[in-house]
Amino acid sequence: MAAETDVAPLPIPRTGGLTARRLHDAEVDAALRLCPFDDVDAGVIRRELAAGADHCWMGLFTPDGTLAAVHRAMRWHRHLLLKGVFVDDGFRGSGAALGAAFAIRDWAREAGYEGVAAWVEPNKPEARLAGRLRLRPVGPLLHRYLVRLPHASDAERPTGTPPRTSGTLVVPGFVPGGDEAAPMVRELLGVPQGPSAGTRLAWVLDRSRLVLSGNPCRSMADLGGFLAAVEDTAVSVGATAAEVVVEAADIPAALAMAGLGARRLSRSPVALGLVSFAGAEPSGTPVRPAATEPRTP
Repeated sequence: MAAETDVAPLPIPRTGGLTARRLHDAEVDAALRLCPFDDVDAGVIRRELAAGADHCWMGLFTPDGTLAAVHRAMRWHRHLLLKGVFVDDGFRGSGAALGAAFAIRDWAREAGYEGVAAWVEPNKPEARLAGRLRLRPVGPLLHRYLVRLPHASDAERPTGTPPRTSGTLVVPGFVPGGDEAAPMVRELLGVPQGPSAGTRLAWVLDRSRLVLSGNPCRSMADLGGFLAAVEDTAVSVGATAAEVVVEAADIPAALAMAGLGARRLSRSPVALGLVSFAGAEPSGTPVRPAATEPRTP
């Protein structure tokens, strides 16, 4: 299903005077208090805060400066990939999660993104939030697997200049629309494909993993070649694993992934949800990323 264009006015939800802005370095510890991931530490947050418009930690603050909620997101080609909203226990049920999500969506529009994206488990509470954001599924239901790269031990976090955190790469030998068998998962973000042989995928560095926008393998027998094709990029940015998608209904692929020791990242299938911006703000709804009042569609 194609992504829906976002053109409706965005009224303000009831969040008790909370305001939104991007986090600063001095607020890393406050973000860690809310963020439950073991592999998101202070170093990860600081690296992402330093990445400019390619990453965003959007905080929702009380008038006295207390962090009530935080939403993490990152550039994935021309979309901002939403990676989760985390709310302080004292603000659950207040609309803070919704407010942070709309604030980061508004910031993405102002920053020049074409839209936002998120992995959505249809049977989880997050599906309701995705619906309020007007995310619409693109492609089939999928499972995401974390696959360790063969030469992951060679990956070192680059020093000096900030490393790239997103981009595109070409997987040789897999030609979109060719006569051979269809890919296991077609490219999901609409990345333009060039005339050269190969499939161009978008990638983003999420902690120590490379998230990829499709799976051009014709069968699991092609996985080794696929991983080899992305490994140079992964090593150059310090990634030790790739996030590979397969269709949820593909039982042989699931068994093969289990045999490889790959870790499935969610119990139930997910869909990639997308919403595209109209290219112009509706009248009467100004965007102020530094201090955005959260809004709902």
